Amino acid sequence: MGNETDKNWEQFGRQDPYYGVITHDKYRQENLSAERRHEFFASGVAHMEAVLSTVRQHLDAEFTVKRALYFGCGVGRLLIPLARIAEEVTGVDISDVMLEEARKNCAAQSVRNVLLVKSDDALSLLDGTYDFIHLFIVFQHIPVQRGERLFAQLLTRLAPGGIGVIHFKYGQDFEYRKLHTWLDRHVPGGGNLLNLSKGRKFSAPRMQMYTYDLNVLRALLQKAGITNFFTTFENHGGNLGVMLYFQRNR
Repeated sequence: MGNETDKNWEQFGRQDPYYGVITHDKYRQENLSAERRHEFFASGVAHMEAVLSTVRQHLDAEFTVKRALYFGCGVGRLLIPLARIAEEVTGVDISDVMLEEARKNCAAQSVRNVLLVKSDDALSLLDGTYDFIHLFIVFQHIPVQRGERLFAQLLTRLAPGGIGVIHFKYGQDFEYRKLHTWLDRHVPGGGNLLNLSKGRKFSAPRMQMYTYDLNVLRALLQKAGITNFFTTFENHGGNLGVMLYFQRNR
């Protein structure tokens, strides 16, 4: 299942990289005008400003980003605004195509303090620790057991006093979404039929969605010695999530 989600993400990178990041038709390749590209990246700036405002309000009023890690960086929507406020940023993604698009976008926006690396489950290409680690709408596309292991690995990469801000999906508020998930996972060809029902190509990549147990995540935080955390709720088109804000003890 992990390999399948990796292949799907690589396929999104080849066919529709911006839609893969924000699933709205205006960001499909055929609709991606210069104005919409600007809007796409502007939304990343607004997101990072809101995240850091919450960090300073609830965890560390004096926090500034020095060495940052963005996992699941895609085409660079959040990576680029993060790089503008950090001394250095490492962007990680499983897709070579997405990484190449992020590299082009960094160059086009004169962002030079970014290192882009390919992801693996051991995070073997990362070097040292980071004082800021961020993931947004990433773990929900990773199978749960694999994602929990990656979360535990990421916690070991957080420096003393460092801040983590990580999003997880924990539920759904529409019954038809549950039916779609069941069809996709348990009925042969069910995902392809769902593609047709939504006006997509039969073989279009499917965005897998996974729900995490918040108790397990809190236990991983506690096991890592993290006691200072704050949570906000998210709802993205009926996908219920939380943003975990936490700080490692100094």
